[in-house]
Amino acid sequence: MVGEPLVRSHRGIPITTKKPTNHQDTASDIWEQATVLLQKEIGKRLWTTWFADLHVSEITSKSIIMEAPQLAVERIKKQWLSELSNAVSDAGGHGLKITLQVAEPESTDQEKTSKNTASVAHDDLGDIRLNPRFTFDTFAEAECNSFALGRAREAALGKAIDYSPLQISGPAGMGKTHLLHAIGAELVKAGKKITITTADEFTADFISAVTGKDGQNKRTKISDFRDKYRKIDALLIDGLDFFDGSKPKSVLELAEVLNELNTRSKLVVVTSRKNPLSLKVHEELKNRMHGGFTVRLAEPNTEDGAIIVKHLASAVGIKHISKEAAATLARRRQQSVSRLVSGVNSLNVYLEVTKLKPTVEAVNAALEMSTPPPEGLIDSSIVSQVVSEYFDIPWDEIISGRQTHDLTRAKHMAMYLLRTVCELPVKETARFVGLKHYSNASRAEKDITLKMKSSPSLRDSVATLIEKINEAA
Repeated sequence: MVGEPLVRSHRGIPITTKKPTNHQDTASDIWEQATVLLQKEIGKRLWTTWFADLHVSEITSKSIIMEAPQLAVERIKKQWLSELSNAVSDAGGHGLKITLQVAEPESTDQEKTSKNTASVAHDDLGDIRLNPRFTFDTFAEAECNSFALGRAREAALGKAIDYSPLQISGPAGMGKTHLLHAIGAELVKAGKKITITTADEFTADFISAVTGKDGQNKRTKISDFRDKYRKIDALLIDGLDFFDGSKPKSVLELAEVLNELNTRSKLVVVTSRKNPLSLKVHEELKNRMHGGFTVRLAEPNTEDGAIIVKHLASAVGIKHISKEAAATLARRRQQSVSRLVSGVNSLNVYLEVTKLKPTVEAVNAALEMSTPPPEGLIDSSIVSQVVSEYFDIPWDEIISGRQTHDLTRAKHMAMYLLRTVCELPVKETARFVGLKHYSNASRAEKDITLKMKSSPSLRDSVATLIEKINEAA
């Protein structure tokens, strides 16, 4: 009989499905059952990160078409396609061919959502506003940040209360503030009352409340302060490093605020460059941090950087950027996501003016034009600073005379840059890096010049260092 229930099982899990009345009515049933099986197979967190946005767009008697964001489609095809196929088959879609497609962004709806989010945020938070550009849809996802993104999504869905406060850490320019605002945007859309602020603004609000400044009664100011930071569903604080080693009274107040929110099962999310547990703060606040969960946004490697570049390029309208061009931009700007954003913006402007295609040559030209060399000669101390930071080796170690592969590589690069960028004479170059024989400086310059002819990665490294030197100068 049509619609008659069928009882099946998958690894001991009973599943009830129905014979299809028509293909579209069955799609949601199959996917609902497949979701249960898939979460059991790969774990809820992986499912939340990669499969939460996957949906069935069409089903026929022979195939099922699913759509998701580009990065999710690529990752699912690469790692979990067989698990997805098995789950769909066991959920009632046996024999169906699975086709994964990249979902087309609905720009009009997103623009409306962004405007509505900004409007609601302004009404609820007064002078504090969510950045409408910082959403989960615009976050450039890669391996270096996917775990943090998954936890941020869970927080926005109200699934992170057990490990609140969620602590997002990482170097500058990696997307901490972006994720914080994305969480806030989703919470506001869900009708939650939030406060999003910075650590220094929290301190200013606290001082203003306890002193009764701004022409208001002290009792009124304290009441307003408590309403803002305690009578809410979620507190989002950017830049917790501000409290590092100072402001003991405001830090103690923050600890009390977090304790109250925790008692009421309310969400707290904080960001900081350092691991919050390593900050020198009041013990009460540190104890509260110990009860939470820390995720770190790592610096993207070249592969991650290329994925992020392609995402960013698509977002600004650059079509068909090649893998080689994306990898080149990533190698030259991979130190942070913000530098990748800057590089893609520079490339976009360059392409609009020149009407060229996004090739490797266009990438190099765009980046060189975006960071012109300063007037006059560059001081050698800037080269030593940039080289030290780039290779993550103290300058004293680089010129110590010790012979290791990493030290030699950094020293040779420094000598090349001192000769070509600073135009330092050979003898002065040798003395600057602690060499007795100036011939070594000349040899290092020739060696790197020769290797660059056959090594694109070395050319990119040199170009990146020159760009950073020009910026510092």
